[in-house]
Amino acid sequence: MERATTRYTMASPSGTYVPRSIVGALILIVTGGVFLLRNFGYSIPLFHFHYFVIYWPLLLVLVGLVRLTEYFAARRGQRPMPQMGFGTVFLLVVVTVAGVGLSAAFRGREQLNWGSLHDNVEIDDDLMHLFGKEYTYTGEITQQIPAGGSVRVNCDRGNITVNSWDQSTVKVVYQKRIFARSQSEADKTNQSTAPRLHAQGSKVDLQANTEGAGRKGVAANLEIYVPAKANLEVTGRRGDIAVSQRTADVKISSQHGDVTLDQVTGNVNVSTQKGSLRASNLTGSLTVDGRLDDLVVDTVSGTVTITADMFGETQLSKLNRGVVIHTSRTDLQLAKVDGNLTMNASDLQGDGLQGPILLSAKSKDVTLRNFAGDVRINDDQGNINLESTSLALGSLDLTTHHGDVHLRLPAKANFQYQLVTRHGEISSDFEGVRPEGGHGNSSATGTVGRGGVKINITSDAGDIAIFKTEGTPQSQPVMPEPPAKPGKPRRPGKKVGDIDVM
Repeated sequence: MERATTRYTMASPSGTYVPRSIVGALILIVTGGVFLLRNFGYSIPLFHFHYFVIYWPLLLVLVGLVRLTEYFAARRGQRPMPQMGFGTVFLLVVVTVAGVGLSAAFRGREQLNWGSLHDNVEIDDDLMHLFGKEYTYTGEITQQIPAGGSVRVNCDRGNITVNSWDQSTVKVVYQKRIFARSQSEADKTNQSTAPRLHAQGSKVDLQANTEGAGRKGVAANLEIYVPAKANLEVTGRRGDIAVSQRTADVKISSQHGDVTLDQVTGNVNVSTQKGSLRASNLTGSLTVDGRLDDLVVDTVSGTVTITADMFGETQLSKLNRGVVIHTSRTDLQLAKVDGNLTMNASDLQGDGLQGPILLSAKSKDVTLRNFAGDVRINDDQGNINLESTSLALGSLDLTTHHGDVHLRLPAKANFQYQLVTRHGEISSDFEGVRPEGGHGNSSATGTVGRGGVKINITSDAGDIAIFKTEGTPQSQPVMPEPPAKPGKPRRPGKKVGDIDVM
């Protein structure tokens, strides 16, 4: 017995075991239990945002109580005090910093501009309920407008819909959404944010006045009735804008929201920073600039000019005059779109385009069918595929620095060709096209049939192939007429061609 005691006394200096605190384990158990209960459909009020920003210090209190219990237990048993690991300390620091920041924001919510935060950080409307209950107010105001007058609309937050009618007045039907802690507070905010409609000379000005009460969360949806012949200018910071059945010019500026235009006779100018645009049945010209998600343009009689970065899909159809598109990765000019054109970040496809067609693109596959007129394409990286069933060809100048070029022409087509690939092969269904060179460098020059239009194709790294289209060329029965078609758009095409896209 004495020998065993001596062994214990000698072994103790060799190392001291320091136990770990159970704080980290308790935090994991509580957190995991809460999420498990939520997965089963149970709601824990304490972990709602509103309660967390108020009662989060209870976590520190509970940790302190656990540490006190561990201290007295260690003292009673004459054992070392349990230590907290780095992970537990780090978690407590994160919770403390987050709790202090959220509590400060919650206490200062009256001074914080939630409307601006909602607009710029894209807070969902449902989250605004955390700062009060939603109250709805409706109303209607009118204002006389002189003949030949114009209307200007400004709304910071809310949807704007402009309708046409034959009255000599401007009517506004509005619906406001206000977030407040009580009915009395909402009523006070409503009185301070009444829309303002007044006339100054021949101009009528409408202000949604959503910030009339200061830094409050107010949104106003406006439905406006304006004489069809009045020029219109609409500015919206956050919300969708819809304009239809106008016989005068329209100017729209949207910071965040979708824009819809339909049946407008005058010229249209749209500037947007985030959102999609859909324009259809326009008689005048369309000018677009800024940043876009999706773009859909259908049936426009005037010119279409788009200078914008587009992050979604572009769809164009039935555009009767010159088209100019300029983005950070694509420059496109053409005289007319009889069919359709679709474009996204990696592809451009067109069917029924009228030339001259000038295209400069980066990292984009290009496919054109049933085109007419001259075509010049310079693609930094991507495949080029062209197919025509018409004998009325224009000159083709196709260049890709990294990609294949495939050209499909009618079996009876007549053309001169010059084909060059530095790292690829040349092949053709047409007799007489014989490539020269080797070791990846190939070229071919010559004439097919009676000659005629010039076809120049160059690929730095890719194959070149010219195929015969199957079937009878669609323009063969009426050969005298097709050559005249590409000539008609050349007048607007020259105007478009003044801009160098290369």
